[in-house]
Amino acid sequence: MKKLYCKLNTFIITSALILLSAGCETTDFGVVESTNALNPSQADIDFFLNAIQLELGDFFAGEQNNAFDGMSEFGMEATRMLHGGGPSYDQLAPPPDFNEIWESAYSRILADIRVMTPLAEEAELFTHVAIGQIVEAYVIMTLVDFFGDVPYTEAVRGSEGITNPALDDEVSIYEAANQLLLDAITNLNREEFALPARDLFYPADGGSGPTNESQWVRLANTLRLKLFLQTRLANETSFNAAVSTAEINALIAGNNLIMNSADDFAFRYGTSINAPDARHPFFQKNYGGAGPSADFIMANYYMNLLANRYGQEDPRTRYYYYRQVSDFSGQNVVNNSCSTQNAPAHYPAGETFCTVPNTNGYDGLWGWDHLRDDGIPPHDAFLAMFGVYPIGGPFDDSSFRNVTGSTANEEGLAGAGIAPIMMSSYTYFMLAEAAENLGTTGDAASYLESGIRESIGTVVNFGEQLSSTLDRVIVADDPDTPENEQVLVRDQFVPSPALIDTHVAEIMADFNGSVGADRLRVLGEQYFLALWCNGVEAYNTYRRTGQPDNLQPSLDLADPGVYVRSNFYPQVANDNNASITQKAGVTTPIFWDTNPEGFVD
Repeated sequence: MKKLYCKLNTFIITSALILLSAGCETTDFGVVESTNALNPSQADIDFFLNAIQLELGDFFAGEQNNAFDGMSEFGMEATRMLHGGGPSYDQLAPPPDFNEIWESAYSRILADIRVMTPLAEEAELFTHVAIGQIVEAYVIMTLVDFFGDVPYTEAVRGSEGITNPALDDEVSIYEAANQLLLDAITNLNREEFALPARDLFYPADGGSGPTNESQWVRLANTLRLKLFLQTRLANETSFNAAVSTAEINALIAGNNLIMNSADDFAFRYGTSINAPDARHPFFQKNYGGAGPSADFIMANYYMNLLANRYGQEDPRTRYYYYRQVSDFSGQNVVNNSCSTQNAPAHYPAGETFCTVPNTNGYDGLWGWDHLRDDGIPPHDAFLAMFGVYPIGGPFDDSSFRNVTGSTANEEGLAGAGIAPIMMSSYTYFMLAEAAENLGTTGDAASYLESGIRESIGTVVNFGEQLSSTLDRVIVADDPDTPENEQVLVRDQFVPSPALIDTHVAEIMADFNGSVGADRLRVLGEQYFLALWCNGVEAYNTYRRTGQPDNLQPSLDLADPGVYVRSNFYPQVANDNNASITQKAGVTTPIFWDTNPEGFVD
């Protein structure tokens, strides 16, 4: 543990902060300054740090009571975790959809980091500096992953007269991200004046309190694992297969990655509805009392993968989804227009169409097919909804209730969910991919099994929080059954250790008995299932690996155009920054995606 020491001098926020904050002008990007952003009169360095952490949650998962959707949702729609509107890929995520993401990244996160960092350095608050560096590395990597070249070197420099910041080469931004993470690890090991008084991600006491620096080090290392796995196909001097192999092996040898759920990097939400709304944004938009948001219609492909891929439904299914109906007997052309239709001619035989089949006795998963381009029918009472993990909704106890309306705010954990940004299970899946494709240290099968078990354990344990919120009910016919013979309805459906073992054994037998693309598909599917509500990693992994390679085709068009290899620039960036020229389409791959055209669809 580092030694903290006292200094005689203290720092005072002066007019220098005003000069620093002038660099936060949002005219660089054509977006309005957030009313939630800190200003110089509020310049406590701990407040800045917490604001940056809150803003990272918004960047990833979206913002409550706002149409602002986070990066995760865009990735989920592109990879069939959620239904994405169509009918073509050019229309999946049009430029205006990313306006708030752009503001979040530049006008909030990077702007606040630029103001906080020199103040923290002057005060010798090096953990504050390190956390800012880690957050910045994650944000700029994600911007590259979605858009390619973006402003960075000249970004947030309005006070210097740079109102049209130039685009930086995407490779150089990744290099900068790697250096930020290395510098953050150095700063986390320096002696300093004080730790952050409150850390929203890694408090030392497991609640609200000072920072646990060792966990931030593990996160920085794990983000470097992600960076070098992401770039394993690149053909650059700084990023290529040989570099990735060496760097990943060094990280494995260092044995300081996120390998336990106690170290999960997840933003945690509360249950407060007003002043402010602290609930998970997905919960707020789905359980706000007015019915599900049209942005969140579940994808039939992903639900079918959970419910029917193996001999029993995946143990996580009841935690991921809440079913409002027990079957599809209530469907008709009004609430589900495809109910009287046949699958399109371009669908392969056996492809899920219109409804999720009741193969394993798990019926009622009501969603939509990929790029379905309908108006929104009156189907709020039928749709499968987000469950307890990770948004804090209800556990599926087969009660098949309509969970919209005035009492929806009280469902499940009432929105006390998480944004799963970098979880321990992800580390094992990344190591499995590296072992399988690069020959790095370790056994792919062992990593895969550990990833599956870590994910299932995290999900099931998350649902355990519901135990104290449910009334005990009598399941015997006799209403006078003694208290000690009463059980929770939920407990009838919690997967037993034996059931989990059986499920994992079936997957591992499939993996170990497969070769080539079939083996990679099993690995891709299982990582995909562990990534529920993390569309950032799902989108990246799909473009990098092409797995799962059996995703559902577009519903309405046999040829929906080239898959989204990178996204359009946000409308505000194109309109207000003369250095940015809008892309002609979404076909240009990111530098680390050297796969051939048509590799993904």
